[in-house]
Amino acid sequence: MDAMTTAELNQYLENIARLIEATAKDSEAAAKIVRDSKVTA
Repeated sequence: MDAMTTAELNQYLENIARLIEATAKDSEAAAKIVRDSKVTA
């Protein structure tokens, strides 16, 4: 896998934050969204 640039990583994280803001009803739901999105090797 190619490495991401800092700008690409920042944009990726911003997109995740926007998705969570639009989807989660509270902090518990936000945490679940993040945890459910983890990738396993």
